[in-house]
Amino acid sequence: METCVGLFPDRHVPIPVLAEQCKLLEASPAVDGVLLPDQLASFVPEQLWRPEYTPMAEHMSDPDSLHDAFTLGAYVAAVAPSLKLHLTTDAVRRPPAELVQSLLTLAAITEGRLNVQIGGGEIKQTLPFGHPTNQAMSRLSDLLQIYRRVMESDKPFTFDGKRWKFIDAYLGGAKPFKPEVWGLGAGPMLLDHVTSWADGLATSVPSAFASPDRIGTAIEGVRRQLERKGRDPKQFRFGLWFSVLLHEDAAQLERAFTNPLVKFVSGAMGRIDTQLWHEEGLGLPFPPGWTYFKDLLPYGMQDSLVEEIVSAVTPAHIERAWLAGSPADVAQQVQPYLEAGVDWVMAIDYLPVVGSPADAAAAAARGADLCAHIKKLNAKAAS
Repeated sequence: METCVGLFPDRHVPIPVLAEQCKLLEASPAVDGVLLPDQLASFVPEQLWRPEYTPMAEHMSDPDSLHDAFTLGAYVAAVAPSLKLHLTTDAVRRPPAELVQSLLTLAAITEGRLNVQIGGGEIKQTLPFGHPTNQAMSRLSDLLQIYRRVMESDKPFTFDGKRWKFIDAYLGGAKPFKPEVWGLGAGPMLLDHVTSWADGLATSVPSAFASPDRIGTAIEGVRRQLERKGRDPKQFRFGLWFSVLLHEDAAQLERAFTNPLVKFVSGAMGRIDTQLWHEEGLGLPFPPGWTYFKDLLPYGMQDSLVEEIVSAVTPAHIERAWLAGSPADVAQQVQPYLEAGVDWVMAIDYLPVVGSPADAAAAAARGADLCAHIKKLNAKAAS
């Protein structure tokens, strides 16, 4: 079982502090890697980034001052070289030749300890910055095919895709180390492209798959797709992102459960498709068909909608949106999902976003502790 801890690379935080976080994680034998998200904007509506909701707002004027993940990744690889480097990006914002070249460079820097997870793109990353908003899956298809051609070809090639056309394109034959490229998401079109050309798949629980049975069914479906396409399911990897609120103190968790910022994120992103809330009998006042990845614009939401969502989120929503508790408690909740055949896991702890900056080091230690408990339980289950 490979473990990973996600970091939020904010420019308000001095680079030496980020370096110390990475060294702390590297020192833990239970942490295998660190993930840096390629984000242009956060997912926090401007109405909720206030000191009364998060102490962070007293020190950070906004949650959107984010480092470039690819540049920062090279730095992280230098300060914590034994950690595997994980990045996320999308298929829309970076041209495929340039992206693949960056991946080959980072693969060389890390000596092959590089995993990149690619999704279709969120509207908050595309629309405000002039990128197309209706080409996600066609661009993902082209990108993954081009990646595969580059990895498997030692001569120039021509590619006639829907969005990109290459003519005698060649990035050179020197590929001493190769990255892992996974899909990131859960939709049927994404799964079709990923099972055709990617090396693995990462998805999220409980937001995309709300129970161990559902993720087990989904993984079996992916394996059948791979077999139909003549690919070996044993050579394809599966990873899970877990949404967690991590703390030993029940009082801290109770405060988080009533925090408007946590309530909004629970309602808007606790299920990747808001129709899933309705299927569970927990509807929310979103416009018809609203989903965070195609509709959430942090600087374009009306005050009334933000207020209505926060007011409508119930304890049941929060209970189902997160795995919450101490590292030992959350590891117990994670374990049933892993029995579906997952071999990579990363918990995204949202509690530090509404916690005190002074608690940042303790939060990182909890993440490492959670990885240790997960590995211990997984080893026990395997034996």
